[in-house]
Amino acid sequence: MRRWSRIAVVAMGLMAVTSSFAAAQDSITMAVWGGGGAQTWREAFIKDFTPTAKVEVKIAEVPNPAGALRSPAASQYNVALVTYFEAIALAKAGLIETFASEELPSLGETDPRFVAKNPEGRLLGVPAYFTFYGIAINTDLAKPEDFASWRQLADPKWKGRIAVTRPLYLAPYDAVIMAKAEGGDESNIGPGFALLRKIMPNVLTTYTSLAHMNTLLTRGEVAAVPFYASRVTSLRRHGAKNVAMVLPREGALALAYVVVVPKGARNRAASLKWMNYLSSAAPQARAAGLDGWLPVNKGASVPKTLEDDIGVPFRDLLARLYTPDWNVIVAHNEERINEAERIVAGATR
Repeated sequence: MRRWSRIAVVAMGLMAVTSSFAAAQDSITMAVWGGGGAQTWREAFIKDFTPTAKVEVKIAEVPNPAGALRSPAASQYNVALVTYFEAIALAKAGLIETFASEELPSLGETDPRFVAKNPEGRLLGVPAYFTFYGIAINTDLAKPEDFASWRQLADPKWKGRIAVTRPLYLAPYDAVIMAKAEGGDESNIGPGFALLRKIMPNVLTTYTSLAHMNTLLTRGEVAAVPFYASRVTSLRRHGAKNVAMVLPREGALALAYVVVVPKGARNRAASLKWMNYLSSAAPQARAAGLDGWLPVNKGASVPKTLEDDIGVPFRDLLARLYTPDWNVIVAHNEERINEAERIVAGATR
């Protein structure tokens, strides 16, 4: 009898180990930026996905997901959220997986302008949402018509009342949309840097984080800043009524965020389930309602409250957004960051 009891105990132990191993195989970890966005991922995407797919998605909040994929820590992540241009740069460096279109069929519902591919046509991941880069204002200090054009950031009356981002993003974002506004584009970036030079005498500070910029804007330390629409929506929904987003007449920059898989990451099948799910309409619509993340799925609805925050109907917004060739931006990014650093340094001497 004791012998059979021991056998039963061993069998139960093996079953527990097997069960734990199976559970581990159905668990993936996703690197995202720290802050309020992590909670949106849990509520809009994970909450309904895990019970249905039987795949647990753990969120790891990090300062810079793309940076994490360039470090030895990359092996601990199954997927990561990065900017569109970072997805291209990571692919060029051989640091992320690529996919055949058959592996990600849900992308058939996605606006093609937001789908990232390598030169061979393989997918680099899936876009989950986008925002746009326009001009955020403090409405106690400025009116939307004060910044109806990107050029108005250079008006001398705003001396000491403007903020800009770090050169790391000043080069691929600000310089590009300002070049477009001034008759250039990502291939002809000179007009963008010329406008930035005119704006810099008005710059009070180069902000170091989104939290830093949130404080500067809501407290009225600056009147305006080139900024992310989703952050302004989030601020307003958390009680900051003295901020607004301006869509300049020359347009704004469309910024998609892409979920990628680190090279050699484990549990590819579970990651593909997750990626196909987050490309679908329902979770993207929830994210739009919760945090102002704009959907890339053409079938996802956008709440009227979000359109009111943006100031134009969603279809009109799409027509006014500029989507550059991010491959061109990545190819010249290092030299342009150096130029942005020189412009910022020259203004702060």
